[in-house]
Amino acid sequence: MEIASHKKKRNIVLQSSKLLTKEKVDPVLGRANNPFIERLKLEIEEPNVLAKKFDLTEVDKLLYGAKESKVLRSVSTLGYDEATVKQIENEEAEKREVLLRILSMRNTDEQEKNKRMLAMAVAEFGRFEGDTGSSEVQAAVMTVKLFNLMDHIKKNPQDKFHIRHARMLTQQRQKLLKYLKKDNPKRYYWAIEKLGLTDEVVHMEFNFDKRYMQDFEIWPGRQLLRPGKHETKEKARMKRLLTKERLDELQIATEEKRQQQQL
Repeated sequence: MEIASHKKKRNIVLQSSKLLTKEKVDPVLGRANNPFIERLKLEIEEPNVLAKKFDLTEVDKLLYGAKESKVLRSVSTLGYDEATVKQIENEEAEKREVLLRILSMRNTDEQEKNKRMLAMAVAEFGRFEGDTGSSEVQAAVMTVKLFNLMDHIKKNPQDKFHIRHARMLTQQRQKLLKYLKKDNPKRYYWAIEKLGLTDEVVHMEFNFDKRYMQDFEIWPGRQLLRPGKHETKEKARMKRLLTKERLDELQIATEEKRQQQQL
């Protein structure tokens, strides 16, 4: 009887320990510091990434053509003069610097940056060039949109319209990913890993409610729910059991070490 009771307590402790050490994954934003989103944000801040779908290579070709044309006109009119050619090259270099500063994604508005991030997400998750309809592409696009939505919601706690939109978008992404899991399991697990999600959060019942907002500290410091008596007692009980189990293990380890020293 005593052995069975001890086993039961040990199982409870093991389960509570798993729960305490279990990875906490946000069903909307995924893992903390989502690598996919963080990388997209860093990429659009690169100096060679231009707004309005301009390509740096093509822009440089046009600028080089304009410079060469100006040099040829000068040579044909005045003859070759090294100082004049050098001056033209310096002027064109300054023009290039100003133009790239104007076109840089760093100096565009948030809407333009979001468009670029969406385009990059589509290109990364597409099964082939131009793929915009596959489940993983749509899930990636929804993830980018959710991050932008959550940035707005965190700054505007009373915006119920955007909160509702975030809930619907998360649920829609769950449905798409569940379908992808049935259709192509390999692509499914590849996609959720890249998006910072887990199989559990894809299949969980999600509502953008107070419990979610408090558990994931959407607005840090705001107490949205009061813990019930049962919940408080259960947490305290699990903590006591876990502490006792660790103390027992420490005592056993100490005893074993003492016996080894005696030998």
